[in-house]
Amino acid sequence: MNDLLEYISTWSVLKWIVLVLIAGFIGQFGRMAAEAIAKKIHADRNKADGDKKEMTSAFSKEQSVLPQPVAAPTNNAPDKKMLKTLAKAKKKEAKRKT
Repeated sequence: MNDLLEYISTWSVLKWIVLVLIAGFIGQFGRMAAEAIAKKIHADRNKADGDKKEMTSAFSKEQSVLPQPVAAPTNNAPDKKMLKTLAKAKKKEAKRKT
């Protein structure tokens, strides 16, 4: 065990620690640079999409100057709650008569 400790010198350990710290430093700044580039590309794409949407909305505003009437939804189905309430009332009435 003592031979192992003599084999590992202080300078060797310090060299590895410095090497790991430098690698981490370079990696962190590389990551930050990649994120900055990605944000810039994302912002440019959003700006380009916004310009396209403005052009499209201006064109559609020219096309439809008058508002279009909205048709009311038609519901031909009977109201289920009302039918259920009437059925209960009839059942109670039949019960009272007997």
